Amino acid sequence: MEGPRPVVLSGPSGAGKSTLMKMLLRDYDGVFGFSVSHTTRSPRPGEVDGKDYHFSNREAMQEDIDDGTYIENAEFSGNLYGTSKSSVDEVRANGLICILDVDIQGVRNIKQTDLDPIYVSIQPPSIEILEKRLRDRNTETEESLQKRLEAARVDMELSNEPGVFDMLIVNDDLEEAYEKLQSVLIEEITKVQSTKKERCNSIMSGPRPVVISGPSGAGKSTLLKKLLKDYKGVFGFSVSHTTRDPRPGEVDGKGLFGLPMLLGAMLLPVADVLSSVSSADYHFTNREAMQEDIDKGEFIETDEFSGNLYGTSKSAVQDVRAKGLICILDVDIAGVRHIKETNLDPIYISIQPPSIEVLEERLRGRATETEEKIQSRLEEARTDMEECNEPGLFDIVIVNSDLDEAYEKLQSVLKEEMSDVILMKAFQGQTCYLISF
Repeated sequence: MEGPRPVVLSGPSGAGKSTLMKMLLRDYDGVFGFSVSHTTRSPRPGEVDGKDYHFSNREAMQEDIDDGTYIENAEFSGNLYGTSKSSVDEVRANGLICILDVDIQGVRNIKQTDLDPIYVSIQPPSIEILEKRLRDRNTETEESLQKRLEAARVDMELSNEPGVFDMLIVNDDLEEAYEKLQSVLIEEITKVQSTKKERCNSIMSGPRPVVISGPSGAGKSTLLKKLLKDYKGVFGFSVSHTTRDPRPGEVDGKGLFGLPMLLGAMLLPVADVLSSVSSADYHFTNREAMQEDIDKGEFIETDEFSGNLYGTSKSAVQDVRAKGLICILDVDIAGVRHIKETNLDPIYISIQPPSIEVLEERLRGRATETEEKIQSRLEEARTDMEECNEPGLFDIVIVNSDLDEAYEKLQSVLKEEMSDVILMKAFQGQTCYLISF
């Protein structure tokens, strides 16, 4: 298991664990996280599977328990409850300290694993004070209260056993108890905070760009639009340079934000990406000036189309990165090779159709191409589909046979960069909106 050491908090009901945890969450925002437990009980109204609990059945959960995939488990009121290793891993993988609130038996179970948490016991000053706290709640029947007190007596006795806990905190004064809890956790808290600051600092110069390539009809534009919809405020698009004249309404240097501009050596599929946009603005320049900058190495990639130069400058991409956004560049395979010769260091992704036959069916289904154009696209696609498998050319090749599966793969390869952007925005007090992550 990787990530910060978890924290196991134990102690009887009424000792003050929940209050101390709330104080930690209040003072150390973005440092702690909670694993989602599994249970065999039925969901209550409003509960969501995977959020409140992972709801399972007894047979499946017992099988996993027998296979050793649970850190701890117990049975209560005829239902199984437990903490799986994977649920703790998910919290730790996000760089958070996972808090586990378990009873003394759970502590003993965790001791048999390789989790290596910090063990903290929260105890009341006495059984009499604990009884008063429980009675003051006025939420227990007498029978339930007596059961809690009996369980507390056992807990208070066993918590003093040498080696069970790293720290035993007697909560007779809340502020003092909180200071002690902070003291035993401060080293791990500091590590998490430092790591987050380092990550923020490391991406202040800008997240890695993303180069997406693949033949027309493979589904790039659909996948890009889903990313933009689900991760607002995370992606940005550089403004291309061109030597063509501005069209009516176009603004020099404006560009498009919210839909990707086609930035590649092959500009023909622009309708695929910008089908719902009336115009794509550019940095408008003249051939002499643009060629001079190309010769100086100021452009990442360039191409000529219909007598005009088009290209993506290093500065245009850096403008997007400086805003803390992931710059998306949609290029053909020749553009990928050009970018490989620069120091841009993007994530290279190829989106491919399942087969040339499926691609042809998609292109014909559009009913927007002449036969000559379809054949031209298919020939280019055959070359693309062959070259995309060249070792080291792409970080991932996604075959888009199922849109949802392809989208999941695309999200997974971009997860770290998207996490960094969201973290940085939060660090700067900005907001990123996301539907799924």
